[in-house]
Amino acid sequence: MPLNNYPIPTLSLRWLYVDFNSYFASVEQQVRPELRSKPIAVVAVETDSTCAIAASYEAKAFGVKTGIMIHEAKRLCPGLICVLARHECYVAFHHRLIEEIERHIPVTAVCSIDEVACRLMDNEISVERSTEIAQSIKSGIAKNIGPYLRCSIGIAPNRYLAKVGTELQKPDGLVVLRAEDLPQKLFGLKLRDLPGVGANIEHRIQTAGIMDLPGLFALNPHQMRKVWGSVWGEKMWYLLRGMGIAGRDNRPAQRRPQPRHGAGTARSGQGQGCCAAPDAQSGQPPAAYGVLCGRHVVFGPAGK
Repeated sequence: MPLNNYPIPTLSLRWLYVDFNSYFASVEQQVRPELRSKPIAVVAVETDSTCAIAASYEAKAFGVKTGIMIHEAKRLCPGLICVLARHECYVAFHHRLIEEIERHIPVTAVCSIDEVACRLMDNEISVERSTEIAQSIKSGIAKNIGPYLRCSIGIAPNRYLAKVGTELQKPDGLVVLRAEDLPQKLFGLKLRDLPGVGANIEHRIQTAGIMDLPGLFALNPHQMRKVWGSVWGEKMWYLLRGMGIAGRDNRPAQRRPQPRHGAGTARSGQGQGCCAAPDAQSGQPPAAYGVLCGRHVVFGPAGK
């Protein structure tokens, strides 16, 4: 079905999403100067029969990815350095990073140890002001936490697309997805790049004859529900167009005064995951679970 049969509505920028790049590996490179600019993999145990739970961008350049077996990673990257994970260190940096972000904008939801979402108020929804906030977050982290803790930031009408925006430019990216940029700005992504599209859902989409994002955007809501096999297909139709799900992204916006330097207003731990994306395998809504980290509740899986 032609794309112009389903125009993208005019929506304001409402969400800013921060995704820390190669978080565990980046923390190690920040703390240990001898690891900087080196290909490293973070591991749970010191054996080649385990898998990498994180990889630096220097390692990723050789094809080393999260989840790869270490013996295979060393074949791809002979100079790979394996570093034993130190979760207490990653949690400590998590707290510092949240505090830094809240110097610039309140955190609405902590989605995982390396991802947060921030609601933009009415006086922050312009491209100029929202990107100014994003740049101030990046500068503050580099100055006050460390230059090796880079992040990609997405700004969009809803949380889902703001997260998708972080996938468009890594590392250290900043992407604004305005309603008028959709859907063309997403066409460079693969189906599996979309949050909530795992192997099983990708197989269902491809079985329906859809191989790329233009094909997915050509579907109507009923067709999306049929492909997913659940109501989440129809919900994805709306999320991909910047619209919110009732009770989540479309809450009334407010104005807030410019935050004073060093004075953050915590709004984290909302009791829900950030994107409301369906489970990557089943296509059903994920079962929310949280890990208490100080005064923040971290929802979803651990950092990448």
